[in-house]
Amino acid sequence: MNIIKKFSPLLKEPKLIDDLPVAIRVRKFDETSAKEFSNLMMKAQNTGQPVVPVIIDSYGGQVYSLMSMVSDINHSKIPVATIVQGKAMSCGALLFSFGTEGFRYMDPDATLMIHDVSSMSW
Repeated sequence: MNIIKKFSPLLKEPKLIDDLPVAIRVRKFDETSAKEFSNLMMKAQNTGQPVVPVIIDSYGGQVYSLMSMVSDINHSKIPVATIVQGKAMSCGALLFSFGTEGFRYMDPDATLMIHDVSSMSW
């Protein structure tokens, strides 16, 4: 039995899931979310997408996790659009400010809250 393995050049391989555009959703700032943010940013750099959307809906969290995310944004080769949906408080508000200039968006019904820095000494 002969099996012919010829395929039409018009048929293309299906797109891999890894090649789909990446959108990053930030809900909290802790070590786990910072690690996931870094992994998604690396993935987004390789998809060929023109911009990385970062959707923020957070009450805030740990500052060191925020600084890790900011570093990833600063080292991005493609523009990062920060989008506030719902709320961006504390660390969320700061992350919003690190989006690429001209790519910072906020829902009209969203809340942006910044507070004084506290060292927890009263």
